[in-house]
Amino acid sequence: MEDITEARKREDEQKRFSEELGKQVEERTASLKEANAALIYSNENLEQFATIASHDLQEPLRKIRTFAALLNERHRENIDTETRGLLLKISLSAERMSILIRDVLNFSKVLDAGVFENADLTVILQNVIRDFDLQIEEKRAVVRFDPLPVINAVPLQMNQLFYNLLGNALKFSPADRPPVIDISSRTLAASELTEHPQLDSQLSYCEIVIADQGIGIDPQFAERVFQVFQRLNTRQHFEGTGIGLALCKRIVSNHRGEIYVHPNAAGGSRFHILLPLFH
Repeated sequence: MEDITEARKREDEQKRFSEELGKQVEERTASLKEANAALIYSNENLEQFATIASHDLQEPLRKIRTFAALLNERHRENIDTETRGLLLKISLSAERMSILIRDVLNFSKVLDAGVFENADLTVILQNVIRDFDLQIEEKRAVVRFDPLPVINAVPLQMNQLFYNLLGNALKFSPADRPPVIDISSRTLAASELTEHPQLDSQLSYCEIVIADQGIGIDPQFAERVFQVFQRLNTRQHFEGTGIGLALCKRIVSNHRGEIYVHPNAAGGSRFHILLPLFH
């Protein structure tokens, strides 16, 4: 004879545990399905918003600017100086609103392009520099750069990253001297990753530094500049919506990297971008 009480007890406990685990899995699966459905619904709403913002909101702004220009052109002789100034303000406000809508769309749409591939950063940077040819010529700017690495990245996002940073370096420059922009690159040593705990120590990283000699950024605002709609200068001095650097931050984070800014020894700012070479 054999006493099977303990064995039967263990079997019953295992059965109850399996049933409870199965119940939890079913509840969790149902919860995930519900969350996924809510996410799909949210994404559909965002797509509808993007459609509205790109067309339905832009069209009235276009008409405001057009009608303000027509009033100024057709009734120039009957419009006094004050009225002409008000029409100009209407037109400029509509233009700023249009730019703001465009930048908000860029903030959301650029991050949708999530196909990672081998991206030659030198080629991307050269294309961005060509986009600024006229502005570089007008300001007599000097742009110097080292060969940049090929990394696993989303090319469109890298293009937007360089475009925003180079555009800022050209825009926030003193009027009394030509802008000078230096872009350098190096591979980080493994020991240096300890200084950046948010980075993945299992990956190899490159550091890209974009240094300008512009108006600079006060160190106390070094984090604030990467927040959406944060402006450190008035529109009377520099145009912009305060979205560009926030978008840079999102792009770099999307690539599991880091971006920060330090003062440049020669005056201006040094933007440091840390990106993994391959994921």
